[in-house]
Amino acid sequence: MGLLGLMGCSSEQVVEPAIEEQKGTAIAFTADLLEQAVTRADSPLEDYTSSFRVWAYKNMTETTGNYGGLQTVMNQYHVEWTANTAATTTTNSHDWEYILLSHPSQTIKFWDFGAKAYRFFGSAEMSATPGTWTHQTEEGVESYRYSCTADATNAEDAPFYTHLWFSNGDAGDYPTRLFGRPVTLEFIKPFAEVRFLFSYSDPNADPLPMLEDPDFRPITPETRIAAKGTVTITFPLNGTGTQESWTSTPDFSSKYLISFTTPATRYTVLPIRDQCAYILTVTVNGADKSCTVPAQYMNWQPGYLYTYIFKINDEGGVELQSVNIGVKDWVEADPANHNLYNW
Repeated sequence: MGLLGLMGCSSEQVVEPAIEEQKGTAIAFTADLLEQAVTRADSPLEDYTSSFRVWAYKNMTETTGNYGGLQTVMNQYHVEWTANTAATTTTNSHDWEYILLSHPSQTIKFWDFGAKAYRFFGSAEMSATPGTWTHQTEEGVESYRYSCTADATNAEDAPFYTHLWFSNGDAGDYPTRLFGRPVTLEFIKPFAEVRFLFSYSDPNADPLPMLEDPDFRPITPETRIAAKGTVTITFPLNGTGTQESWTSTPDFSSKYLISFTTPATRYTVLPIRDQCAYILTVTVNGADKSCTVPAQYMNWQPGYLYTYIFKINDEGGVELQSVNIGVKDWVEADPANHNLYNW
């Protein structure tokens, strides 16, 4: 789409707005919820919470993509939602407002069109136990880190955190850059979801093969599947980093899974990298069958649904058909119309 836009007009037709007009643009917010492990369709955050906290920084220097000159714009600003208040102030675009009587130190912020980059990120706490924010400096690169507890059995209490909102300040990119527009923060939960499904060589066969005792588990017997732990998200403030990163630490003291046993059920788990291979075992028409999923497919990131699809072939065997990431609900009879989404 970017190429099409460039082909449709010449450089002479692109008019840069006057710098005096740009300086009068206030920073405003809107917030969307990327519902855990579904498609990229947005849902409003206010359906779940009426407030969140936000941090904002700008970089005043840039050399070949290496951003410096760090300045703080917002430090833990509270943003609150009130219905039907959009556009009633210069800092309220979608019923979200950060100029609050309850927080008099929060002053109006205007876009600095001389900045080289802006970064916004935040969190929305859902329980009395908030996440922990820490400021870090490693190898000359400053960052903020957010650590929170992810407990699959109490997922509704887990906080939301945002993706890193980043935009550079290249004046030549004004028609597409995000400076001057409402900052849309995308919130997700610190979980992944996993499920497995079966497909058939002939889905219209009557009868279909009889499947009994399905079990999908780590190939190493002593390995457990984390359902609780700590997730830490790192937001870079300068340097070359323009995306957040994450790590997770499992807590097996009380809550974990041995395997997934019910097809199509979404299991909420801790996001985790570098797992061992998994094995699917199932009895097909009375005969024990198995299929191994290589370790390269067992990398679960927060906010994604992983669907492992196993095909029952004509001879009654089972094989890995595909691994789908962040997909819509599976339509077993019509996989050709199954759209994939990834963010």
